[in-house]
Amino acid sequence: MANEENVTGGKEESKAERFKRLAELRVGNAVKKIGIIGNLAGANYEFTAEQVEKILGTLKTAVDEVEKKFQKGLNRKGYNDQGKFHL
Repeated sequence: MANEENVTGGKEESKAERFKRLAELRVGNAVKKIGIIGNLAGANYEFTAEQVEKILGTLKTAVDEVEKKFQKGLNRKGYNDQGKFHL
């Protein structure tokens, strides 16, 4: 991911700053790509309900996996499911 390098003008970037910068970039890219997938629903294409179910199922599985990773990260940092700190 060459375009995701530290682009803070030479100053040291904190983990929070790097997270925010990369999250904005990556989520934006993902949303654009999902929109492009949505273009396949247009009249220029022919598809079956089974194909649509496979596409949507695959996307939902990917989102579920991302959610699990974030939840695991929150749990490691001492947050429960409601985002409240616990010891």
